[in-house]
Amino acid sequence: MAAAVADQGGARVVSSYASEPLPAGAVEPALNASNVHDPAALTAAVRAALDKVSPRPRRVALVLPDSVAKLSLVRFDKIPAKAQDLDQLIRWQIRKAAPFKIEDAQISWVPGIAIPGGGREYAVTVARRDIIESYERACEGAGAHAGIVDLASVNLINAVLAGQPGTADGAD
Repeated sequence: MAAAVADQGGARVVSSYASEPLPAGAVEPALNASNVHDPAALTAAVRAALDKVSPRPRRVALVLPDSVAKLSLVRFDKIPAKAQDLDQLIRWQIRKAAPFKIEDAQISWVPGIAIPGGGREYAVTVARRDIIESYERACEGAGAHAGIVDLASVNLINAVLAGQPGTADGAD
């Protein structure tokens, strides 16, 4: 499915959308196995859906099924001062839960709630890099660049939060 979002009267609205079917078995989302079994079919479906959206986007947000990644909440009582040290600490912690080598992973994290005493919780997403790249290649083959890659449930939460008055993205 493809959707275009536009500003209209101070609000964001879906201005057009389209979907294209995939042949059975072309894509089978999984955490630790190949997902794209028919790259040509996926690329063709992405291209056809994007061609139906007006204006045709060249940059897209790629929203993937939740089953292609693992989402974890990681809590630290103390946070390193340097961002690079924090990144390494998160990678070290998440490697225990990843069902594949951390060297093969694509990791993304965002700060969550602050913990009294200077700690913090982080929402950490880990996926196999080759799986993410297989979906990105389909976008590239369709003439679009996937600048954002997100999971469906996280994307839905962000969409709801963005529409709420008083939140960072949905401010009045």
